[in-house]
Amino acid sequence: MKLKYLLAAIIILISAQVYAQAGRIVTGIVKDTTGITLPGTTVKLFIGKDSTVVATDANGRYTFKAVTSNQFSLVVVSIGYQGIRRKYNLAPGNTIAELAPIVLKADAVMLSGVTITDVNAVKVKEDTIEYNAAAYKVREGAAVEDAIKKMPGLDVDKDGNITAQGKSVSKVRLNGKDYMAGDVTSLTRNLPADLVASIQVVDDYGDQANITGIKTGDPQKVLNINIKKDKNHGYFGQGTLGGGRDDIPEVDGTKDADRYIASANVFTFNDNRQISVSGNLNNTNTNLFNFGGGGGRGPGGNNPSNVNGIANAHSFGFNYRDNWGTKVTAYGSYSFADNTVNTISTSLQNNISVDRPSSLSSSSTQQDDKLNHRFNFNIEWKPDTVDYFKITPSFSYGGVHTMQNAAYTQSYNDVATSDYTLALLSHSSAPNYGLNVLFNHRFNTHGRNFSVLVTSGSSTSDVYQAPNYTYLAGKADAPLHQQITTNSSTDSVGTSFSYLEPIGKLSYLELNYGYHYSHTSADKVTDTIATDNSVNLYAALSNNYSFNFITNRFGVNYRYIDKKYNYTLGVAAQPTLLEGSSAVSAPTHNSTFDFSPVARFVYNFSRSQALTFNYSGSSNTPSYTFLQPVTDYSNALYPVQGNPDLIPEYNNVVSLRYNKFDFASGNVFFSNLNFTQTNNKIVANSITYPRNYAKDPAPGVDPKLAGTILTQYLNADGYYSASAFYLFAKPWDKRKYTLFINGNISYNNNISYISNVDSTTFNETTQKNIAKNLVITQGARFRVDITDKIDAEVNGSYSINHSDNSIPQANVNNNFRTITLGANGKHYILKDWTLSYDYTKTIYEGYKGATNPNILNTYVERRFLKGNVGTLRFAVNDVFNQNTGFTSTQNATLISQSNVNRLGRYYMLTFALRLQKFAGQRPQGPMGGPGGFRGPGGGGPGGPGPGGPGGPSADSN
Repeated sequence: MKLKYLLAAIIILISAQVYAQAGRIVTGIVKDTTGITLPGTTVKLFIGKDSTVVATDANGRYTFKAVTSNQFSLVVVSIGYQGIRRKYNLAPGNTIAELAPIVLKADAVMLSGVTITDVNAVKVKEDTIEYNAAAYKVREGAAVEDAIKKMPGLDVDKDGNITAQGKSVSKVRLNGKDYMAGDVTSLTRNLPADLVASIQVVDDYGDQANITGIKTGDPQKVLNINIKKDKNHGYFGQGTLGGGRDDIPEVDGTKDADRYIASANVFTFNDNRQISVSGNLNNTNTNLFNFGGGGGRGPGGNNPSNVNGIANAHSFGFNYRDNWGTKVTAYGSYSFADNTVNTISTSLQNNISVDRPSSLSSSSTQQDDKLNHRFNFNIEWKPDTVDYFKITPSFSYGGVHTMQNAAYTQSYNDVATSDYTLALLSHSSAPNYGLNVLFNHRFNTHGRNFSVLVTSGSSTSDVYQAPNYTYLAGKADAPLHQQITTNSSTDSVGTSFSYLEPIGKLSYLELNYGYHYSHTSADKVTDTIATDNSVNLYAALSNNYSFNFITNRFGVNYRYIDKKYNYTLGVAAQPTLLEGSSAVSAPTHNSTFDFSPVARFVYNFSRSQALTFNYSGSSNTPSYTFLQPVTDYSNALYPVQGNPDLIPEYNNVVSLRYNKFDFASGNVFFSNLNFTQTNNKIVANSITYPRNYAKDPAPGVDPKLAGTILTQYLNADGYYSASAFYLFAKPWDKRKYTLFINGNISYNNNISYISNVDSTTFNETTQKNIAKNLVITQGARFRVDITDKIDAEVNGSYSINHSDNSIPQANVNNNFRTITLGANGKHYILKDWTLSYDYTKTIYEGYKGATNPNILNTYVERRFLKGNVGTLRFAVNDVFNQNTGFTSTQNATLISQSNVNRLGRYYMLTFALRLQKFAGQRPQGPMGGPGGFRGPGGGGPGGPGPGGPGGPSADSN
């Protein structure tokens, strides 16, 4: 009996020893006073002097797997909440200990002795990815662009253009309102990062969709920057002056040019009122604004290595936002640019053909004088709690004056058949007016909602071209000296209605209707200039053409919203009408009817993990160029003739997106898939004519086509495209070190028709060509970010651009590869010195005559004056003077490659003075970032989003 008790005692002692070594599981959740769990909260367990730290998961739960003592303390901290310390004395045992929920109170002041060691970096919502700016530390005074470069899923190129999850960011907002009409770099390169609370990447489906919650179609990527609440009172301003000179080897007596930069920007925050004024003068290939082409982005000195040509830019901008009383919010902007761009380019184009493959080599010099104005204004009125109005007038103007001198050589089977020069003078102007009005009414019944959007616009385009050809070899069949004047205008009006009716606690039914009408008229007059300089009307190449495009769209959608998921299912029917009339062709009247389902599904696994599926369909009208029946000979060897019998395209678009952020590890994974299939795709028919086509003209034979490749258009099925993107980011040591791995793949099944005219019978034969184009890019980056010490990264990528044509082409390269290796960074030395470098090595494979340039841009700068408000910088651009631009284009009718000049080596010394004061703080130091020569800045429209009282919405948070 005593032996039995002895054995029992031994077993108990052994069990206790094992428990003491293995411990027990202790778990619980952390939430705020509203009951919302707090992912990413730091929980620290103390046993005597020993401690263990974990972070709560996506559901706010923490777990310690081996707690070896029944007595311990927990210290819990989360950004924006009061820290808390709790002591526990558990009953003996080895069962899982589920502790009572820990509730944190919101407070900006932390308990004494509790230090926040990290913050939640990324938050994944339904259509929004939100980055906490505090998680991506940059040096004091750095621009917000420097923080964006560190954020996973966001890529910033050398010109400041941003891509998010593989798609271009097309608009920027400040506190939910458009800034500078959405111009991205006008804000990201000038707003100090220390003013920013968070940065959101939003899939925006438009104001009406934001109100109703019914989201269809292809969204645009929008960047929204939110200012810290304690920074909404104050001012910021900076001025920069700089001068320098080219350092390029002399060629043919050319002299080095002087380089200069002068910029200033001021903006003020006074709660809801935000005003900014910006101006910039430079000849360093940089613009404040993007009006579409003509120089780089952002203010000078920002390593504009990817900009083609050499630009002289003058820009000015004004942005305004304020509340007019308690019910009206107004915001808008005006932008102006006057740029001159000089471009030198060469190209090689291989034309796909069944029997007569040809090539065109060209070289040209061109000067474009560009003038742009842009005005955009928004008035939001909320007369009560249920009604909302938004009125948006807009105006833009674009004018271009071009002078070009070019040389062309057309060859068949490596034998030159045409050799000529072109002197071109052209001028175009295009004013555009628009007005949008949105009204929304929310009924007393929960979820019942009605909205209507009315759009209208008027645009005109006046284009004058004067091509003058001189043939050195071959025969000229088209007019040698032409004057082509085309005056066109388009007036449009549209409206869309949406009515939302709740049919259950979680479900809604939407009825919608959309109408769009546009009328386009174009008067084209072609004159020829005789040797005695007399002007003669060329009636055969002149025409007055007009067309109307009308669409009606009827739809019904069912929407279901649950906490974890929501979906929309519906159907849409869209009849369209395209009718045209011309003095030289019979009237056309083409109608189509398209029917497609509508589907959207969102599943929110947690606050940090979401899956989204979308399907939608839409029609696309042909442009004037596609419809105009009169042949355009402004390019003598490549005339173009439209087809008035075309019908609209219809696109079916499918997208799938999956995003995940791991709070505990900080790992980020973003991915998306996209597929587009097009019915009645508008494709080209390239017709190759023999040189003897004009020897024996017959009825229907146009001798001007001899030796040319005529492009016509027709509808065809079989086109589709697919693309995919992924990014994985792995941070270490509180994002001091981060590895990024990303990849893109795109596949296009292009359709075209290739025709040849027999040199003997003049009979035309046509074959369908299917061009399968595959582009793959794989890249990796490794960043080191230690505040006030170093911000640096090494990167590399490998890209393949390959195409296969069903009509084979001998001796034509259709396989291009590009390898890019790079390193860039900033080293902060002796507190106020900065050494910056940006190196890129590009290796081109498959490009004819391509070099493999080494591009290095570098600067050293010194901050000084009280509060570091002054910065002196010495910069060298393109140290090795090897900057060149090579691109390739592949489609179903041609394979081409081109080389364009870029700004070469120059040095510049600049001085920047920057002052800012927010919420009573003293002026602080200048922006440190790779740009330095900051242009327009800050304060854009603020306040809440377009919102207004609306229908149902789903948010996983």
